[in-house]
Amino acid sequence: MTGTGAGAGAVVVPGYEVSGILGQGGFGIVYRARQLAVDREVALKVDNRVLVSERDRRRFMREVTSAGALSGHPHVAHVYDAGVLPDGRPYMVLELCPGGSLLDRMRAEGRLDPAEVADIGIRIADALSAAHAAGVLHRDIKPANILVNRYGNVVLSDFGLATMPSAGGEVSVTRESLTPAYAPPEAFELAEPNAAGDVYSLAATLYALLSGRPPRFPESGVANIAVIMALHRQPIPEIPGVPPELTEVLRQAMATDPARRTSSVAALRDALTDLRLARTAPAPRPVPPPPAASGPRAPHAAAVPAGPPGPAFVSGPVPQQHPTGPSPFGMPPAAGKEPVRAHLTSPGLQGMSSTRSPAAVAPSGGSNGKVFVALAVAFVILLLVGAGVMYLESLNGVGTGNASAPGLQVEPGDDPRERIADAAGAGTTTASCPAAGVSGAGAACVEKAECWNGLVSESGDVRTTPLGCEKSHVWETYAIAPLPENALTYDQQALEKNPAVKQVCSARVLLASRYGDARAVAADKWRSAVLPPSKAQFDKGVRTYRCIGGVLGSEESGTVFRPY
Repeated sequence: MTGTGAGAGAVVVPGYEVSGILGQGGFGIVYRARQLAVDREVALKVDNRVLVSERDRRRFMREVTSAGALSGHPHVAHVYDAGVLPDGRPYMVLELCPGGSLLDRMRAEGRLDPAEVADIGIRIADALSAAHAAGVLHRDIKPANILVNRYGNVVLSDFGLATMPSAGGEVSVTRESLTPAYAPPEAFELAEPNAAGDVYSLAATLYALLSGRPPRFPESGVANIAVIMALHRQPIPEIPGVPPELTEVLRQAMATDPARRTSSVAALRDALTDLRLARTAPAPRPVPPPPAASGPRAPHAAAVPAGPPGPAFVSGPVPQQHPTGPSPFGMPPAAGKEPVRAHLTSPGLQGMSSTRSPAAVAPSGGSNGKVFVALAVAFVILLLVGAGVMYLESLNGVGTGNASAPGLQVEPGDDPRERIADAAGAGTTTASCPAAGVSGAGAACVEKAECWNGLVSESGDVRTTPLGCEKSHVWETYAIAPLPENALTYDQQALEKNPAVKQVCSARVLLASRYGDARAVAADKWRSAVLPPSKAQFDKGVRTYRCIGGVLGSEESGTVFRPY
């Protein structure tokens, strides 16, 4: 089928509709395309070189074979198809990674958070470990070749220089395609490629993400081999703001002598894992303290201790936090007060417990003590009477809102919508909310826009970072709901299969939730995802999920869903 769109006239690939150019370099062009048979957006990489010699064909097949053999790994860019155009140019059909590359992030942000860099290193090292176990060397690891896919995962791409020594094919040791700032020093001595070279390149890549530039090399680059070799003998400096132990792990992996280098990418992965660095969490949104509660509903609002707001991306053990701001699973007590449910041990009733009579705490002597006890008993009786009245009202369906909302433990007098708000750390509303129209789901919309970075999923446990919507972001919340009773899980993949979740996070609800200029964007350009609580949050009692959406391949500031 003939391609359409910007730059698409240069290539025609049967079975694909080309819509534009994603990028281009010295060896080829990468197009955005749609694979018609399965209606999937892909990246179509077309080589500029024509396969005229047997050596060229072997090189191309080596790339296809090595990348295809590893594309089942969650941190390797998937290869879907490959072939040769009528003019002799080879092409590959790859996973589309709308999040761009880590080189793009370096240019936009400068330096990345040390814990995030360590986490990236762990994931890419694991992918390389699988490659090495299969007899594949990458040989061109650098920030530009680590991409962020549509799910927020980092993936290793471009095995164009890959070698497969175990396959018995030729092994190229030429320098012309190497990236000097990330290539190991032995590559410039025309030594035979080996796994130690990938260890060096990955460590150099991680160092660049931490410092904003590659180790040892000047920003202007170096073309002279003699200068390159001299630079490789220079010490690797510390990076301000980076834990010295992280720099030392990378320094060991970039030893000039391969024999003194970290022994394998698996060993580098394990060394990074052992550091257990915690990523700096964004400050919680300032929220005014809740108004003083009246009546017996107050115990439910303060029943659960506060926790971190929204999904948090933490490498290593989750630290215990005690913020003063809003909690995703309970409102904190008012400043200077104990939680209301602890009234039997609150100030003024010191020493009273459920196993002792009120008289046991009466002050010694006089009528003042008797008055005190009488007041205390009256207070307890009023609370009990109020709770009983509320319980009877709940049986009659008074004041309970949607008491049958799935996934919520509804107590007398509770409104599930408010429980969602407490659990999610966000105010919610059902007024003019498309998601609220899904029967039996208990869904609502957030009153204040929520925006998120890319998603990172590991065995179904999804983590992300909340961002201010004025900053560039990947996702925005368009619905929020309690977990269904038959899907009480943090596993994103399992949750996505639930019929109720499918309805709430459907394209229909997403499209109905747009406002302003966003309504002009074609329906097929939108994507959505389910954002469950992280495992750490789930273990602490969070039982809500979000539906998040955005425009394919877009990372913009501002909001696209209707504000409330």
